[in-house]
Amino acid sequence: MRSLAFPFALSFALSVGLGTPARAQQQAGPVIMKGGTHAPVPGATFAVPVDLAYRVEWDINVGSAKPDEVNDRYNVPARFLNQAAAIGVPRANVAVAIVVHGTAGEEMLNNEEYRARKGVDNPNIPLLEEMSRAGVRIILCGQTVASRKMPRDRILPFVQVAPSAAWAHAVLQRQGYTVNPF
Repeated sequence: MRSLAFPFALSFALSVGLGTPARAQQQAGPVIMKGGTHAPVPGATFAVPVDLAYRVEWDINVGSAKPDEVNDRYNVPARFLNQAAAIGVPRANVAVAIVVHGTAGEEMLNNEEYRARKGVDNPNIPLLEEMSRAGVRIILCGQTVASRKMPRDRILPFVQVAPSAAWAHAVLQRQGYTVNPF
């Protein structure tokens, strides 16, 4: 089993000029450019095997505090993808899903419907579109759709609608996904 070891991480960090404080090192990419900023961690002592398959899901049930700001919770799975690539985990070894429900559900609406409800364009669309193009499964709770009266033709076209968030999690877990607690 190959893993990212300290000498490689240090040589990588030095080769890309990461001698500045961590806060200044925040960067997007290489998979998701519209979010998922992360900082390289030279000297990490917990090895990440790069030859394992990772299937990780996030439960996102709280919408952004301000309707004109991107929901920070979408940055966490984007960051996971970016970090995986940065430390050498092949993209084919990383599967990511998000299950959206509760107040976050309305963030799955197109601009027209979101604007009608919130008074502004949906700021989450560019990040969600990029995540979808990168292969992230975006699954919306059907119970949220029903309770929030969300017309199916107003939900972003790449979003899958499940009978409920509970069923989405049950199916993903049977498919080998683990729920990330962050």
